[in-house]
Amino acid sequence: MKRKLLVCALVACAMTLCLALTGCGGGGATNDKDAKEAFIGSWKLAGMVSDGEEATAEDIAMLDAFGMSVGLNVNEDGTCALIMFGEPLDGTWEAKSATEAKFTIDGSPITATITDGKLQMTDDGYAMTFERGEVKTDGNAGDAKAATTTEKSTVAVDKMLVDDENCTITVLNKKQDWLDDCGYTFKVENKTADKTILFMAEYGTFSVDGQMVDFTLTETVKPGMFAETFGYFDSTKITDIEAMKNVAGTISVMDNDTYDTVASYPIEIA
Repeated sequence: MKRKLLVCALVACAMTLCLALTGCGGGGATNDKDAKEAFIGSWKLAGMVSDGEEATAEDIAMLDAFGMSVGLNVNEDGTCALIMFGEPLDGTWEAKSATEAKFTIDGSPITATITDGKLQMTDDGYAMTFERGEVKTDGNAGDAKAATTTEKSTVAVDKMLVDDENCTITVLNKKQDWLDDCGYTFKVENKTADKTILFMAEYGTFSVDGQMVDFTLTETVKPGMFAETFGYFDSTKITDIEAMKNVAGTISVMDNDTYDTVASYPIEIA
């Protein structure tokens, strides 16, 4: 759970950096071929600093895995693209020397420097550092995301837990996902004719082999429809799916508009 919240923080950090960096200025240009060649090519994000908080390589890899790649493509014809979260922001660029260039991204000027083979954009406590490497955009991010988000382990369960006039709840499998969270994939079906319902794990009701453990599950389903959703345990207490034995807890079904409880279902999974 903490790692998922970290992704949100990194996204906010990168967005702040993007806004801050587009306020930098530039100077004159040079036509020197060697100066230009120092910048031409693809650059991938290697580091971020925001108000003294530094992102690790693992943090940046997590952004990539979520399809939120950050990078810079610099072309010989004077065009460029700053990749923010897989989306290219088009621009132009000019080399001032072999270590400094002026980029104009989405109409705003940015000054970049190269030191020890790394390209850096900085401004007032914010910094982005890039190294040579390919950057994935939305057009090819899907395959990469699918490859990097493959679950570490999955075991089929296929057990119906609830089946009444309100809903069906079936546990399809137990798995450890690519963020190391261990939990269950549920198929939840709304059998009502006129209510959008919210499936939610009741706080403080779940246990694993006699130990109370926080469990997170929320899914909204429209009338007559179903969804597959992943519910997961506190990763500091459940570290692999082999520990998921004698699981018990309560799943509530609520009216999504009024938050009135439709029903509560105690469940058990061996």
